[in-house]
Amino acid sequence: MLTKRLFIFMLVFVFISTAACSAQTETQDPDITTTTAQTTKGVTSEVTTTKAQTTTAATTKATETAKIENPFAEKMEITWLVGTYSSHLYEEGRWDEVELEEKFNIDLQMWNVLIDSNNMEQVQMMLAAGDVPDYGFYYTTGKYLYDNGLGRTIPLKMIQEYYPSYYNLLANEPLGFKFNLVEGKEDEYYGLAMYTPMAYMSGWVPMLRLDWMEALGYEFENLEPMISVVRPDEWNNRMFYSTTQFSIEEVKEILRAFTEDDPDGNGVDDTYGSAFANSAYDRYISYNMFGFDMNGSHFYKDPVTGDYVPYYAYTPYKDNLLFLNEMLDKGYMRWIPGVDAYHLELRAIWNTGKTGFMNTLGAPRVLGLGYGDGDQWPPAAILLNVDPEATFVITPVAGEGKYAPYQAFNWSSMNYTIGNISDEKLIRLFQLLEYSYFGDDWMRYKWGIEGVHYTWYAEPFNSPLILTDAEKIPAKYAGKGTKTFGQFGNVNFMNNLKAVFNFDAHHVQFIDYWEKHGGWYNEDLWIRPDKLYDPFTMPSDKYEEFKALREETIDQIVAVRDDFNARVWDGQIANIDTEWEQYIEQIYAAGLEDWVEIWNSDDIKTFKYYSGLE
Repeated sequence: MLTKRLFIFMLVFVFISTAACSAQTETQDPDITTTTAQTTKGVTSEVTTTKAQTTTAATTKATETAKIENPFAEKMEITWLVGTYSSHLYEEGRWDEVELEEKFNIDLQMWNVLIDSNNMEQVQMMLAAGDVPDYGFYYTTGKYLYDNGLGRTIPLKMIQEYYPSYYNLLANEPLGFKFNLVEGKEDEYYGLAMYTPMAYMSGWVPMLRLDWMEALGYEFENLEPMISVVRPDEWNNRMFYSTTQFSIEEVKEILRAFTEDDPDGNGVDDTYGSAFANSAYDRYISYNMFGFDMNGSHFYKDPVTGDYVPYYAYTPYKDNLLFLNEMLDKGYMRWIPGVDAYHLELRAIWNTGKTGFMNTLGAPRVLGLGYGDGDQWPPAAILLNVDPEATFVITPVAGEGKYAPYQAFNWSSMNYTIGNISDEKLIRLFQLLEYSYFGDDWMRYKWGIEGVHYTWYAEPFNSPLILTDAEKIPAKYAGKGTKTFGQFGNVNFMNNLKAVFNFDAHHVQFIDYWEKHGGWYNEDLWIRPDKLYDPFTMPSDKYEEFKALREETIDQIVAVRDDFNARVWDGQIANIDTEWEQYIEQIYAAGLEDWVEIWNSDDIKTFKYYSGLE
């Protein structure tokens, strides 16, 4: 696994005198100071900070006779789409907007447009009307904008000069240089490629009832409690981490015991192992246990045939089906036939407190950390509504002993688009992004002012972030739309996983725990493919060949797969082992044989090869 680095770079300072000093004056709020801070190009302006907050730069003070040219003398208007990620909540004239406007001599026109970024029809309607912001993110491409006269290209040299932190990110992860290139160019781009280290981290982790396990006689190694930042008096020592791993056979016995041995001790036959809906929500009690993920771009080397195949032709997939059918037949797991709302059905069953194996379903929901519907999911829902004395433990995925499917790379062809703007405006925009995304004050534009908008649970940057209740924030620092100016940079451009995951309590502690027990980047933690269907991991001729072949054959291959799965779940297959061989013959005949011929080629490198890029 690639070793990640924290790319936080100091701004370039131009000292204009031999004497430099800091100038601080108290504001009307006793816990807030105003610091004269220097911009990227040496322009000074007043920046509001807290006493507890580390100042971001040394300040300078020109002599009375010194005269400098203002690099931001020309005022510019910059339009910025905020609706996609700010949930249409942005309020014009916020303190951070005003602060950045003054610093960079710009007029920010915040497009508070409610756009469902997953709804391409909405996006296309906006673009068809010619409504393109100077800067924004929505699910389209810079190439689309450029081809339709709505956007521009970006020379790599301009990125290197005016957006150096982003350039350095590319330099340290060189695959990023290949994304969004202008056709026929090696140094010009349609936009800024999305960089998302979230590929290396999953908040969805397996979770067992610890109190049930202990009642059944199980012991756990390296058991460590998770700190609750919401209800510490009630919920500390309710959730734990452990490195204990279970085999498939041990899972079978645990599910049996949860069902038959009265683990809650109430003398009633009302508990069972788990629920199953054949979905991403319950993958930890299914296919992840057998070392694969249901991702059509992932190919695995089959242990029987030696062929590189997608998951549905992978022998461990059959083993997964055998396991699930055995557990369902014995009643140790309950089948959920949900179609559209299976996750809500799973949640409802988990929340009864009568299942012993579930998952956290996203880190912000662990112990109801105050995000969204956290208190509606286990374990918080169980602690609040069913059993306040219940305890839970997070463990590696059983069977494989790994934690999560690994998304191939952290670069994406999705990008932050640039409108059809001049070089001068693009430079100003890059200077703004460099400052608010990568500067030492990035937390200010991500979460606000320390002591006003948030506090640290313990050590800054190494402990959970505690957000201030909205009603307690002073009026002049209030306003909806927090994270507008820092959200893109620090979710998608930062390498520090704690920062990426917003210093969420679970993620901070999760990362720390695994750093203590083998290292967070220990390859044993990840369920990874052997080869990848991706234009940047394959020779261009092989990629185009397979792309055409896939388009030609995918429908008949999927038809065979879906028919087999339907018969499995309908109970029409008496012996999966027997019918598996026939199924493989059918799916190969449907076109998979031609797929295999390509994927067995040495030209298509293994994941290990690509993960070694530095």
